Amino acid sequence: MYQTPKRRKLSVARTAVMISAALGFAMTAHAETGITDKEIVIGSTVPLSGPNAGYGTLGKAQRACFDYLNAEQGGIKMGDGKTRKVKFVMYDDSMEPARHLQNSRRLVSKDGIFAMSGSPGTGANLASRPYYNSEGVPQIFLFTGGPMLGAKPDVEKFPMTMLGVLAYNTEAALYAKFIKENFPNAKVALLNDDSGGPFFSKAFIQAAKDLGVNIVIHEEHSYSEPTIDAKVDRLAASGADVFVDATTPKYIIQAIKRMNAINWKPKHVLWGVGASIGGTLIPAGPDLSKGIYTSLWLKDQANPGFANDADMKLYVEKLKKYDSSLNPADQYNATGWFFCHATKAVLENTKQPTKKAFVEAMRNMNQVKVPLLLDGVTLTTKGSADGYPIETIQMGQFDGVKFVPIGGLIDYEGKTPQPQ
Repeated sequence: MYQTPKRRKLSVARTAVMISAALGFAMTAHAETGITDKEIVIGSTVPLSGPNAGYGTLGKAQRACFDYLNAEQGGIKMGDGKTRKVKFVMYDDSMEPARHLQNSRRLVSKDGIFAMSGSPGTGANLASRPYYNSEGVPQIFLFTGGPMLGAKPDVEKFPMTMLGVLAYNTEAALYAKFIKENFPNAKVALLNDDSGGPFFSKAFIQAAKDLGVNIVIHEEHSYSEPTIDAKVDRLAASGADVFVDATTPKYIIQAIKRMNAINWKPKHVLWGVGASIGGTLIPAGPDLSKGIYTSLWLKDQANPGFANDADMKLYVEKLKKYDSSLNPADQYNATGWFFCHATKAVLENTKQPTKKAFVEAMRNMNQVKVPLLLDGVTLTTKGSADGYPIETIQMGQFDGVKFVPIGGLIDYEGKTPQPQ
């Protein structure tokens, strides 16, 4: 049928409007998958197998926590006034980036998650970060201190992604300062893995240089290596009297045992993501682990001082009730419990049942208190200006049973150095 130019213009205009409306509807429908008035779907991909399986309990503890909230609190009351139960979906990735991405695609396209929470591994999470952001799905409270995840340029480019623990650049700067103040003439040996470790080591090397801390040897290992005994031997042969250790539980345990076997007894400073008492230090041997230093921001179930703490008592009781296989003394379980409640806190401040509103809430936390955080430690973010939710720590030293606090809280809020 012939159309006049005017009619053709009107037809094109109507078609454009219809396409725009359809696209808008599709985007809205796509953006709000994973949530109804009664349910919200949260996903996670964790290493339940492989050399980093010790971190897998992070997902199990989250699941136990959400089961508790569903069964005993009816779910989570969000900022729109509606209470929703959480459907938690979890897959094994062995902390391998390719499997992590594959699982992420499944969580988004098949399971229709609203958000992903509490997945470990710097390399693994970086592998899936572009995908989550392109799909508009929040990727939150990640068990990695990768400094780029909180840096302003990255937050602006990948607003859906947020780390959930102390950033490596914050921790590294604090450790360099701690060593300089307490062991000013130290000869330092540095060991890291090839995932998150390089980000920590780069920041530590820069901070050490700025402060005049002497690093005499630096070793790195890959996850494919069955043992790091030879590397520990080289570290010991360097004459170092302070050992900064930034690797994963399997290799930390090996290092502690090897240090004992060759009678190398440096001051041992362990990064926080590897410093679980139940998951690392006890398996390595509590006597062999005595004296280890680390940064603390979570309460420790092994510390008798928290025996009557209300949050700790609830955590121990409910963790055992909803997954009897989990050990409350394993700090990775405590971290998973924290991730669950941190997600809950963001949902409680999500004013509309949309991913956009959820991201707005997670990017604008103001001294949010969450169960198991040390007193005085809160979650604060300020858009892209501050993408690091935790910037306050307490240094501690292991006495064979618990970490004994050293000094007071160190408040680095808003001071985390931008990665170079």
